[in-house]
Amino acid sequence: MAPGLCLLTFALISCSDDPIPKPRGQLRLDLPDTAYTQWSGHCPFTAEVPVYAFALEKPGTTAASGDTVCGVTLRFPGQRASVFLTCRKVSGDLSELINDAHAFKDKHEAKAARIRPERVERADARVYGTLFDVEGDVASPMLFYLTDSTTRFLYGALYFDTHPNADSLKPVTDRIREDLRRFAQTLHWK
Repeated sequence: MAPGLCLLTFALISCSDDPIPKPRGQLRLDLPDTAYTQWSGHCPFTAEVPVYAFALEKPGTTAASGDTVCGVTLRFPGQRASVFLTCRKVSGDLSELINDAHAFKDKHEAKAARIRPERVERADARVYGTLFDVEGDVASPMLFYLTDSTTRFLYGALYFDTHPNADSLKPVTDRIREDLRRFAQTLHWK
């Protein structure tokens, strides 16, 4: 076949209707309904947690050991996320514990687009602290600490089981942030 004839055949075959762009794809996430249940374990606090999450206390935790140091993982299996909680007794080192929480938050500043602090002050329940919304492709999009200002200090950090991608994780991150706000608003010390 002659080169001119091939070119003419190709031109006739390729000429058809105008190209139609494909519609934009949207990530489909089926987030569970918002509902909460009261959680209470060996740790010296209770709080409402989402029904689609479960709390796992560190193995070997008892009421006696939980009074000094207590670890809980709040697991969100459907969202592939965990909130790691550490509660400990304050021994004259409250300012050091608060400074450590701020230092850990500061480690996220290099990758963070913005860090928004949100104060928690519930004098009637003696719950004080700060929630940090860390925006951007960071390891932990929410960190927080809560304290009674004299004997208890609770630190928490949210992590996903995947590489940080703030855009893709935004709907899930926003939901868990709201769940953690609810946790902070319902927390009571034992």
